[in-house]
Amino acid sequence: MRRNYCEKNTAAYLGLIFVFVLWGSLYVVSSVVLRYMPTFAVMFCRFTIAFAALSIIVKTGSRKWNANGTDEQGRSTRIDGQGWKYVILMGVFGYAIGVGIQLMGTKYAGSSMASLINSMCPVTISLMAVPILHEKLTGSKIIGILLAVFGVYLILGTGGNINLPGILMSIASVLLWSLVSVLTRQGLAKYNPLVITRNAIGVAAVCEFVFALIEHAVTHSTIHINGGVIAGLLYLGILCTGIAYILWNQGLAVLPASNCSALYPIQPLTSTIMGVIFFHETVGLSFAAGSAFIIVGVLLCLLGGMLFSRRKTPGHVRS
Repeated sequence: MRRNYCEKNTAAYLGLIFVFVLWGSLYVVSSVVLRYMPTFAVMFCRFTIAFAALSIIVKTGSRKWNANGTDEQGRSTRIDGQGWKYVILMGVFGYAIGVGIQLMGTKYAGSSMASLINSMCPVTISLMAVPILHEKLTGSKIIGILLAVFGVYLILGTGGNINLPGILMSIASVLLWSLVSVLTRQGLAKYNPLVITRNAIGVAAVCEFVFALIEHAVTHSTIHINGGVIAGLLYLGILCTGIAYILWNQGLAVLPASNCSALYPIQPLTSTIMGVIFFHETVGLSFAAGSAFIIVGVLLCLLGGMLFSRRKTPGHVRS
């Protein structure tokens, strides 16, 4: 029993590692695609492709589900009234608005900066989990939050090439995504994550279509399609959206909300390395120092309590 529990947790963490690598590369790929397409047109294509891919996966996976409408783990595969509440919350506020703002922040602030700001998600999730999920804010989390905030100050408070609108959009995206992640955790434990993710992405695609029409009416922007853009959209839709959101929601269904984001530092490291390699983005001393404080703060915020509790435990039972 305990071995199965550990294997399930290990699989969830491995899936989350892959998620954060994908999301780190997302910022770089998005920066390229946004040169040829407006923001919400990219979002519409991204979610439409993801919805099509997940629909195929749902159809294939449904063969293993029980006749009573549950999956192999007893979670409902049918979305009722309460389930649609989570679908709308995720699809409209988390995906359509939150991720849309994130992409706009990437467009103006740059891939490295937007990804680094997004690495603050574990801190905001930990703070929001206190009043919503009644999780305790330990001393290690408080210290970690202060270190992460200081890291942001080092980056944003030292001047340089700072795009304030892009940074504000990235911060707004972090707050919205964290809130949705905390609010939907209980729903993801009750309903099949694959089904609820597919439906939420479908809702997001409809919203992005409306946003794209409004964007075109206001900006009169044009779209330039080539092989690279198509490849980028497929990568964003299938891997960075469809597969990554499934793994993220499956992680939320198994692990506490704050623990799911324990590996978030992988994301800014991935995007920064790719930004330097492909776009020759400059990484100054303040950026490097701030990144180090944020990464240490996030890890302390999320893992400090676990390490401290292990030191207090006289022994561990092995299975």
